[in-house]
Amino acid sequence: MTLAIERIETHLVSTPLEPPIVHAFLGARTRFVSLVVLIHTKNGPTGFGYMTGESPRQMAAIGQIVEDLGERLIADGADARRHLYLYDKMWNWTVDLLHEGAATLAMAAIDIALWDIKGKAAGEPLWRLLGGSRQTVPAYASETLWRHQSIGELEAAGADLVARGYDAMKLRLGNRPISEDVARAVALRRAVGPDVKIMTDVLWASRPDEAIRLARAMRDSEADLFWFEEPVRDGNWDGLRRVRDANVITVAAGERISTPAQAHELVESVDHAILDVHHIGGITPWLQAAAILDAADLPISVHIVPEVQAHLVAAQRTGGWVEYMHWWDPIYEEPLQAHNGRLTLSEKPGLGVEPSPEALRKLRIA
Repeated sequence: MTLAIERIETHLVSTPLEPPIVHAFLGARTRFVSLVVLIHTKNGPTGFGYMTGESPRQMAAIGQIVEDLGERLIADGADARRHLYLYDKMWNWTVDLLHEGAATLAMAAIDIALWDIKGKAAGEPLWRLLGGSRQTVPAYASETLWRHQSIGELEAAGADLVARGYDAMKLRLGNRPISEDVARAVALRRAVGPDVKIMTDVLWASRPDEAIRLARAMRDSEADLFWFEEPVRDGNWDGLRRVRDANVITVAAGERISTPAQAHELVESVDHAILDVHHIGGITPWLQAAAILDAADLPISVHIVPEVQAHLVAAQRTGGWVEYMHWWDPIYEEPLQAHNGRLTLSEKPGLGVEPSPEALRKLRIA
């Protein structure tokens, strides 16, 4: 039976951030705006995908690209399970937009929905369809420990995460004197104890020489960091290699790569790769990038999108950690939630989660 695409619908929804995040260059973030994409097939399953950001206008613009691509996919008449064929079609149809931004994000939302259809049609959860041998993956808490929080707030938040069962969490660094960042990391370490993994994220805030000095100061302290993420400006591969080659601390990066070919740069520049299924354009190119990283024996962790990327990590030989926040839970009928620092994937076919029709109405942005 052919599963031709019959209709694509988009929903622009807003989920609140409470308390707001004071971001280094985006200001106070009070919500996430998500573009939810539903792909309906003729006499077959409906697939769910989404893309998330902050600006309603930007997300609406991506929605326009999704709708344009949807019309073309419907006219093509191909089976929704032919993900490689359909991805190549979308790639060619968006050549005039380039493939480093909005077009890639639009393709990601569609591609995720197509893989959801593929799993549902096969009657298998995505993690098993992809060959995964484990149903549970480790998750690190990333909802707190921000730059704007005081040391006392960091200590209280870290202790709370440990009490909730997390054995890994992310602390943000940068944009302050090195001595202050070290003091914050040491205070958090003392609050959470010696067995908790502390991932740190510099959010592209340092020049290579600054990042190396910060890494050395952390190494010589009690902080005992698990990784040092995105220490230099995005795209500065030479600078990233300098930090990695200093051999001071485990360097992690990669959440902003937008093509599988850029995985080769990660192989040469980091100790621990970070992928993002939205930024790279969907599950299809994510798997292509992961194959390159696996061949180099690099661990692969992921940036947010846990309800999708937990499946991908579960199916990777070198799969590492899933970054977990609960911010998108209001969208779903039954959200994927972390328990004791772990995400356990269901036996439901496809992604195993469904957007709530009521939530799509209630959270809708005009």
